[in-house]
Amino acid sequence: MPGSFALSASILQTPPPSAQLFNNVWNWYYYLGVASGAVTFAIMVYVLYRYRARPGNEVSAAKSREVRETWKGPLVIFALMGIVLVAVGAQTVIALPTYQNPPDNPGLMNVGVIGQQFFWSFAYPGNKTIACPCEVPVGVEIILNVTSRDVNHQFGIPDFRVKTDAIPGKYNIVWIQPNTVANYTIQCFELCGVGHATMISTLAVVPQATFNAWLNSTGSA
Repeated sequence: MPGSFALSASILQTPPPSAQLFNNVWNWYYYLGVASGAVTFAIMVYVLYRYRARPGNEVSAAKSREVRETWKGPLVIFALMGIVLVAVGAQTVIALPTYQNPPDNPGLMNVGVIGQQFFWSFAYPGNKTIACPCEVPVGVEIILNVTSRDVNHQFGIPDFRVKTDAIPGKYNIVWIQPNTVANYTIQCFELCGVGHATMISTLAVVPQATFNAWLNSTGSA
């Protein structure tokens, strides 16, 4: 995928649904933006060349006025921008329900995410709260209920293309489906104080048996 959000191919052998969906929308923005930009610059180069001043071929005042008042170039550009906006807007509207509506699956797992200066903690069933890592079983849909204990933060897992605000007194939900056993980076994406850059944690995706043993042996932190 183009840009700085490329998937970590060495880790994500099977990209999760959220990453696949994000990539599709990103590609629409990227390719349509490049295409419309190329056409726009092509029109600019043509006009500059076609109506350039040359010795012995001065442009008359009438011709200059005609060039300034022409509507064809701007119309093409506006039409392209309209197509881009409609296309990417439609793709965004199609994608939003997937992010905003977690799956209704009895087998999914809920994990609470609490942000505070300058670390994340994670709440599991059985009143177990862990500072790090956030360990989850592979192949299971995970709903993350995100909030904050102090200032506003922003919780995000780049490899899964999910991000949401962590706001005191409010819960925001994102969901993921990790398909590969590996470790993924959790970051804060909103400047929240002098330790913002260090507010990093780990999402550890492990086999179900390993997760069960870990959860049973872990007390509250």
